Amino acid sequence: MPSYTILGIVPRLAIHRDAADDLQSIKDLGEHADHGAILAFLQQAKSDPALLETLSENWFGEDGSADYTVRKIVSLHRRGKRLWRVKVLTLKGMAAGYRVLYAFDPGLQVFYVLGVPPRDIAYDQTHPRIQRLIAVYDSLGLS
Repeated sequence: MPSYTILGIVPRLAIHRDAADDLQSIKDLGEHADHGAILAFLQQAKSDPALLETLSENWFGEDGSADYTVRKIVSLHRRGKRLWRVKVLTLKGMAAGYRVLYAFDPGLQVFYVLGVPPRDIAYDQTHPRIQRLIAVYDSLGLS
């Protein structure tokens, strides 16, 4: 059995409505390279359990082995909020100006994409958008 299954459960990706709204906002702003790269990444992740497995590997891709990198959001992990971020690279190899923020439920093997905020606010816990993302995290009972 592949290593990405636990007790026969294949991991899956769930995209919260706020994250879908964030993606639409990126498109509406005309940031097509960022929108396209992030959308392609999420579509691939939905159908690729091996890719999903990498989303719980801190520092994945930092060696240039992938077109995305994975990191814990340390400041939130310290507060008991197990939130992660993906930095997606565009076709030109540049980092998108947005971060995919998500949480993982190991029991259900579900990765919940909670938001896709701009890089400059992605780690600002006082920003209303990030506070709303944390509230959604809390409502999932993942703490």
